[in-house]
Amino acid sequence: MLREPVRNQTELKQEYKPGFKRVFAPIYFIPFMIIMIFSFGLASFESIFSLFVDHKFSFTPKDIAIVITGGAILGAVAQVILFDRLTKYIGEIRLILFSLIFSAFLVFMITVVETYMSILFVTIILFVGFDLMRPAVTSYLSKVAGEEQGFAGGMNSMFTSIGNIFGPIIGGMLFDINLDYPFYFSTIILVIGVALALAWKKPASINEPQF
Repeated sequence: MLREPVRNQTELKQEYKPGFKRVFAPIYFIPFMIIMIFSFGLASFESIFSLFVDHKFSFTPKDIAIVITGGAILGAVAQVILFDRLTKYIGEIRLILFSLIFSAFLVFMITVVETYMSILFVTIILFVGFDLMRPAVTSYLSKVAGEEQGFAGGMNSMFTSIGNIFGPIIGGMLFDINLDYPFYFSTIILVIGVALALAWKKPASINEPQF
């Protein structure tokens, strides 16, 4: 609801029309939806994971701490080592697409694996997909936003919050029905994100690498 500050005449000529309808602009709509989708999937996963592995695999607090800490460390390392290289080679949009596919597959695999080491492995590497996706979307928005950096950043935060609110709520309701249902639902949501990413057309202003 904040008003834009007064700028010089050159900037004012380029000023966009403010309002929530701007969310539906072609350059913004799909990335904002993907932000909400992966935030929903990640929040649902993180809020239910401890209960899931406790009920299904009898994980101790130590086991859960190892998984969460290991995933966070691996995700941070992947961001430092892989993010710049991958965005230069395949671009943000393809990196988001591949991260969504990777994350959807591993979220589903959590319901399939049965041994301690397999659940440990799948869960730890799952964080890589989420941790590469987040900066890729932010990087894309910073390139297309131009004078709308504040708007893009605000909407990024809003859609992240929406996912963070509804992910745990729906995940908890489904968990009460069946232990695996939250992960099935998160997989479906992430697959919808894959479909959106496949339909995503890069703006002419973004020069992405071509295979």
